[in-house]
Amino acid sequence: MMQRLKSKSGKLPEAKTRETILLAAIDEFATNGFAGARTENIAKNAHVNKAMLHYYFHDKENLYDAVLETLYGSLQDIETLIQQISEAPLNSVQYVHVFLRIILAKHGSPSSRAFRSILAWELAAGQNNLKRVAQKYMIPRIATMTELIKRGIAAGELNCENPTFAVWSLISQVAFYYMHERTYEGSSLYDELYGNISQEKLLQILLENFIAAYAVNKKIHCALPADVDQMAVKLAELLSQPSFAQRAAP
Repeated sequence: MMQRLKSKSGKLPEAKTRETILLAAIDEFATNGFAGARTENIAKNAHVNKAMLHYYFHDKENLYDAVLETLYGSLQDIETLIQQISEAPLNSVQYVHVFLRIILAKHGSPSSRAFRSILAWELAAGQNNLKRVAQKYMIPRIATMTELIKRGIAAGELNCENPTFAVWSLISQVAFYYMHERTYEGSSLYDELYGNISQEKLLQILLENFIAAYAVNKKIHCALPADVDQMAVKLAELLSQPSFAQRAAP
């Protein structure tokens, strides 16, 4: 359950009302999907009336659109960190290291459970709403990472026929892994698959697999410089949380 925000007086400040509605909406859509979500539940859990909800978001479709923007979108400080890391003097495997850390945080942090649930609902419903979000956020980020892998190919560090597929396979492995955690809860396999596998261990496994599949030199340096490591940790932390950048009212 996402944390609600209130002032000491118990009243919602004007600047926080929109965010509080979004937090309630994230919980509702994560639990029931778009079709099953009810705006009256969202208003009740946000402690606002439906008139206030419609004032900010007009209807359920626009509210859901805002939720997807919140879960996939980003703020300027995130884009600044991405730019700084992309300009750092790293080899291609070190860039993959950063990328894996980010997507592991996005999909694997406790605060990302709602993100994973909404993603699962979207996949089941045919992904129509995700297409627009993918065009705006996911595809440009995949393209950025693809260019970094192409740079590694040109430098003789990697041997990869389809860099875009290589990037997508990393995302798919991480997304599939975390989306199926509940499937194995209580089973005899859970500890081996999840209970004994930390996020750092999973990062190591995925990085080793990438090196085995694509690196020309299997002993290529993959650890991050301290300053880049700090930026990667900060970026992963930011991306694991919902973004509440204000959007212009439609």
